[in-house]
Amino acid sequence: MTRSSIILAVVGVLLIVAAAVVRFVVVPSVTKLPEDLDVTLRFEGTYNGINPAALSGGGGDLLASDVPIQATRQVEAEDVDGDTELVRRTDVRTVGDGEPAVTEVVFNVDRETAEAGPAPDGAEDVTDAEGLVFTFPVDPEPESGVYTYWDQYTLQHEDVTYLGEDTLGGRDVYLYESVADGELADPDALGLPASLPKSLAALAPGLAESVDPELTANLDAIVAALPEEVPIAWTSQTTTRVAADQELGATIAGGSTQVITGTLDFGGYPVVVTFATIEVDSTEDSIEERGGDVGDDSSLLNLIGTILPIVALVLGLLLLIAAILLAVRAARRTGGSPRDRSGAGSTAAA
Repeated sequence: MTRSSIILAVVGVLLIVAAAVVRFVVVPSVTKLPEDLDVTLRFEGTYNGINPAALSGGGGDLLASDVPIQATRQVEAEDVDGDTELVRRTDVRTVGDGEPAVTEVVFNVDRETAEAGPAPDGAEDVTDAEGLVFTFPVDPEPESGVYTYWDQYTLQHEDVTYLGEDTLGGRDVYLYESVADGELADPDALGLPASLPKSLAALAPGLAESVDPELTANLDAIVAALPEEVPIAWTSQTTTRVAADQELGATIAGGSTQVITGTLDFGGYPVVVTFATIEVDSTEDSIEERGGDVGDDSSLLNLIGTILPIVALVLGLLLLIAAILLAVRAARRTGGSPRDRSGAGSTAAA
């Protein structure tokens, strides 16, 4: 073989090896949650229910109707340890002209499945969670019951239902929904009181959808027998909606409808009052921006995972073929094949 054919053969082999490395080593690593994860989604919606300011003595109407809500959710990586990643999810929600309410939660997330798990040993500010918390994995399944979604309000995970397909922000998406219903884990975090003064609690039967007739008939006597502070048991039902990119699983759009109810005990007669219905969905600007970002990520992944390996593989094979042709051509010029020349040299040396 000539020097040129050897060089071509070596480069060809290196390109083929590089194609395999990119396809089977690099691509799996870039399809995991990125170490520099930083995504912000924006939402808008409405608040309907009891005015919290009225309950706290701040005045105003007792009932609030269609009060506008502005909200954001930022998800960013805090620390990476192999295949797990600590992710901080920060929700900021502003109702009307009120002060923004900020909720921060840290999850320990599997970088491949996107599911949260137990907190690492020694981590005090990480939530023990199960299921998905902000995104779906790459190449998500369009089926119900495959995934569960974590609800921070009730600290439980519920099955995800597949609803169909759509196109949002220029991306093909799968539509999913999950419903979590249970006791509200931290009412104080939402500014909800643990009890109501008797004077305000007496208004509850008039706000409830249904009341026991015996309570209505004896309301004054029952109210008079109540303690000065009437405890409230809070529950939350949250329907979470996610539009996940069909290729990367990233959230293109989302939203939720949360119904908060309070139950007061009127001497053995439970009175259930719908305290608030809070509904938010991604803004159009947020959907378009997120769709563009995910589209860029998809193009980059296609370049790295498909185009580059194919190009490297084809070039490698072409160089190997060229090396063989050069070797054959050189052998013919000397009157023999590369194998014949090798054998003649060995005999002469002997």
